[in-house]
Amino acid sequence: MCFGMSDHMSDFLVCNFRDSGKLDDTQLMALREFLPTKDERLAIDQYIKQASATQESLNAAINDFCACEKYMYAMMKVDLADEKFECMLFKYQFDHKLDENMDAVTTLISACEEVQKSTRLRKLMAMILMLGNQINTGGSGSMAHGFTLDALLKLDEVRHLRKYCPSLPFLNL
Repeated sequence: MCFGMSDHMSDFLVCNFRDSGKLDDTQLMALREFLPTKDERLAIDQYIKQASATQESLNAAINDFCACEKYMYAMMKVDLADEKFECMLFKYQFDHKLDENMDAVTTLISACEEVQKSTRLRKLMAMILMLGNQINTGGSGSMAHGFTLDALLKLDEVRHLRKYCPSLPFLNL
C-alpha cells in the first residue's frame, strides 16, 4: 500500500480524474508529490521495455512493482496529471476558501453601510470642512466643497492660538 490507500485507488484516479472521491487535500497533495519525475519515468520505461518481450513477461514485470511503482507506472499514462491534481485540489478547497472570503466581504459591506448611515461621521466631516475652509480662506473667498483623506492627516498639524494645544480635540462631538 502507498499513502495508506489500496492498489486500486491509483486505477480509480487514472480512470476518473474528474472527481477526487473521498480523498482530502492532504492525500491529494501527497499523491501529487509522488508523481513520477522525468528520471523515474525514464527508468520505468527502460525497465518495461526490457521486460516486455511478451505480454506475459510485461504483466509479470508490472506485478513485481511495489505499490508506489505501480502508482507511478499508472500515472505515467495520464496526460497532464500534475494539472489535474491541481484542479482536484482547487475543487476540494474552493468551498472553504469561498466561505472565508464571503465572511470578509460581508464584514466589509456591513462596515461600509455603517459609515454611510453614520450621522456623527457626517457632522464631523462637515466640521472638518468648515475648519479647513476657515483656515485656508479666512471665512471669505471661494469655499471648498470637499477634501481628500490626505487632508485629514494635516489636521493634527493645525494648532490653536496656544501653540501647545492642537485643534483636533476641539472637533470631538
